[in-house]
Amino acid sequence: MVYTALLPRSWFGVRLIHASSNKQPQRRATTLCDQLKTKCPTLADPAKAFYIPSWLMPQGDMQTIYLYTQHYKPAGCPIDYEREIFEFSDGGKAAIDWALPSQEAAADAPLVVIIPGIAGTSFDYYIRSFIRHLNEKLPGCRVAVVQSRGCNGIKLATPKAFHGGLTDDLREFIERICTRMPKAPLVGIGFSLGANILTKYIGEEGAKCRFIAAASVCNPFDIDMTVRNMCLPTLKNRYLYAAALTRSLVSVFTENEKVIMAGSVELDAAAIATSRNISDFNEAYTAKIFGYDSEKDLNAGGSCVPFLKDITIPVLFINALDDPMCYKQTIPYKDIIQNPNLVLALTRYGGHLAYFAGTRLTPWLPQQLIMFICAMLEWR
Repeated sequence: MVYTALLPRSWFGVRLIHASSNKQPQRRATTLCDQLKTKCPTLADPAKAFYIPSWLMPQGDMQTIYLYTQHYKPAGCPIDYEREIFEFSDGGKAAIDWALPSQEAAADAPLVVIIPGIAGTSFDYYIRSFIRHLNEKLPGCRVAVVQSRGCNGIKLATPKAFHGGLTDDLREFIERICTRMPKAPLVGIGFSLGANILTKYIGEEGAKCRFIAAASVCNPFDIDMTVRNMCLPTLKNRYLYAAALTRSLVSVFTENEKVIMAGSVELDAAAIATSRNISDFNEAYTAKIFGYDSEKDLNAGGSCVPFLKDITIPVLFINALDDPMCYKQTIPYKDIIQNPNLVLALTRYGGHLAYFAGTRLTPWLPQQLIMFICAMLEWR
């Protein structure tokens, strides 16, 4: 337990990890970190960058569980969406929810592309909270929440759903949206498993990447280690995190069983429906449907870490050391330092996507992301 009132303020400082300043990209004689320090002081200025968790819930598990309870309270953070059913070239479909801007967007208005966590939706509180703050600060900004196949009320049209390293669907969406909105600068925001997908995609694209910048929040980085840890027989996994994630994955299968089982890949429906954990589900369904020899091969191929070296745009990573789902042992410090386009903002506390502060449990994260977006739009 953390007693926030008894610890010095310096204990809660945000630690910035990046390449040395002489290696960082410069624009208008300003390095990437100098731009962040000036425009994102509560994230990057050592004198002002602190995250102090609420004394009401100072520990990562408490923060994460509280965040989950907020998914069921839309009245506190309502967002109006306009839904687009995006059809992929293979016949698959997914929901793209466009947050309606508070004022008409210009042709060159920024487009923020959000990738939720595993089986996540535009309804999740961390997304609604971010969009609400974004609409207040950048009222003419477009926002698209790119959800996975089989999520948020959209039935599968093909046997394939999604996995943590699948970038093909994001690639197809970006290619088509750049044709529809050729003047719009794109900024990517990925959360949890969506952060891994976004980061991997940016690395795969290399110099061709259409984003001008991106933020990766609570990235698991090493998918295999993350899944292994989530499958350990602990009480937290059995009754909280792994159990909830496994239920969400199994529900995608049970709601689309006829379409999935009608495909050409031979699957054991009973084994999928009775999966005890994420590893079981991936072994019985995901690895087979996507053509991997095993669940371990699926996990290894899905990690974003091998692609960090190929990233050519500014990417901000935000991770908490007390994240109970994305473990601190998976953070690739050396890989981040070796690429001058990457910056890691590391906090001691915050849980998984939570970051609540003060007695009113105000989300700290949205303001940091919005400052980063503004800084990158100015610096490009």
